[in-house]
Amino acid sequence: MRLAGVLLLAAASLRAASPPPAPAAPAFGNAPYDGVPARTGRISVVVDASAAEQILAALSSDRMRTGDASALLALPAVRRQIAEAGKTDADWTADFSGAFLPESRPGTFDLRSVRLDRSRWEIALAGVKLDREEIARLAARRVEALLPGDVPLTFSTRVELTFALAGLEDHIVYPDGEGKAVVLVDLGHAFSENAGTPRADAAETLSRLAAAETFRGAWDAYRRLSPAWQKPPSSPLDPLERSVSAAAPLALFAFDKNFFPLSRWLHDEMLRAIDALNAEGGVLADPKAGLGKRAEILAALRRPGLRPDPSLSAGVYLADAVYQTLGQKAFLDALAAGPDGLFAAYRTASETKKSGLPPLSAKLRPRPPK
Repeated sequence: MRLAGVLLLAAASLRAASPPPAPAAPAFGNAPYDGVPARTGRISVVVDASAAEQILAALSSDRMRTGDASALLALPAVRRQIAEAGKTDADWTADFSGAFLPESRPGTFDLRSVRLDRSRWEIALAGVKLDREEIARLAARRVEALLPGDVPLTFSTRVELTFALAGLEDHIVYPDGEGKAVVLVDLGHAFSENAGTPRADAAETLSRLAAAETFRGAWDAYRRLSPAWQKPPSSPLDPLERSVSAAAPLALFAFDKNFFPLSRWLHDEMLRAIDALNAEGGVLADPKAGLGKRAEILAALRRPGLRPDPSLSAGVYLADAVYQTLGQKAFLDALAAGPDGLFAAYRTASETKKSGLPPLSAKLRPRPPK
């Protein structure tokens, strides 16, 4: 599966933004993914830098050495890159050879730019190798922090570092059997926006990326196993509630930890998103609403990838507001309660004195329990 990063619509405009400085006050930098896990031992993450190391070593020679290209072609990470791009071994070999030629341009795999910037990548990769166990530990802990503890499951991810993925994506995710995934990460793309990325920032970037994709798989598994999430629809609002609540915790990883609480740093964006959510909820709840408009909303909710439906971006604001206002237990309980649990918890949070949170429409208030 090819992905354009973990960002959902709520965070797409922030990818190039610098996070605000982290003040000393504890009200800032309180990211839900850095909370204390309800349970541990369910998530495993391993960071493998061997492919990136071998590619960089081969590109760092004064001239191309016989056998280097074929040795790299034997690496599983390179096999994945070639298959994902729909190219052949000959295409990879041609771009590898071209990396050593002064006037060449890559056809698919931009190995030449890696070679030209190899000193920088040697430093970056050395830091990642030193920190990879901590990166993996932190990524697993962050996944655990957002997973409710009521459903038994295990999930493991292998993060393979490489260079020169085709296209603009910084990573690609592959299912690897039940409860497993491989995340192929292009270090050049992942760090491209911060040419002088300090070691600590590089570790944070990889940890959050690994956590996001590991959580994506674990959260999908959780919802398949959760009785609350498997209840049949009982309201016209179910598709909207289900889509927003499913996207909400994953979208938290799109934000640097210093952007929390989101309601303070991104207040205007939150207002626009919740306005859109209220509007769509009103249409779906109205039996007199036109079928065409209802169908348009439902089609947007089912659209894969970075969906242009602004109501989906409201989920991350609901999730963080519940976490910041009511605490981590209430947040995890809301996720465990099924598609409308987050809406019920947000209603409580927004009615808390001095919360400053915009209210949900009365039509979006969850149905009373039967």
